[in-house]
Amino acid sequence: MAEARFNDESQPTKLKDDLECAVCLQPCIHPAQLPCGHIFCFLCVKGIANQSKKCAMCRKEIPRDFIDQPHLVPNNTNAEQTKTYDEGYQWFYEGRNGWWQYDQRANEEIEQMYKLNQNSHEILICGQLYVIDFENKFQFPKNILLERDLLNEKNLRMFKLKVLLV
Repeated sequence: MAEARFNDESQPTKLKDDLECAVCLQPCIHPAQLPCGHIFCFLCVKGIANQSKKCAMCRKEIPRDFIDQPHLVPNNTNAEQTKTYDEGYQWFYEGRNGWWQYDQRANEEIEQMYKLNQNSHEILICGQLYVIDFENKFQFPKNILLERDLLNEKNLRMFKLKVLLV
């Protein structure tokens, strides 16, 4: 089970303010400090740990158990966000282990695009770009590889087979 450890060694009496994440380039949401000392949003660290397993700043390896036992850094921004998070509509997405709520910043961005009647919207989640399709109520990573080939009889049979198998 995931367990957060708060790391307040550097400033034991004052919460850290104005922490900016080097991955999403926005104020940190649930800042997490890596063993090398660099601080990122927890979701950004999770994305880095799953993709490269190295710190985005110094390239030192991220321990395997870091996501399950992160070193969270307390800050005033998270305390303020928690107070106002219960107001208005909330957006959720389905994951392997059930339904998950977007963080406040993503929730506000998604809600704004939905109110503007956009068909889809691109959003950065865990350091990866996702497309949210409002019409089909679907979210998918943007970097899905596409292939272009000339249509011939062999390719057409392969396509029909793939469609039938799905």
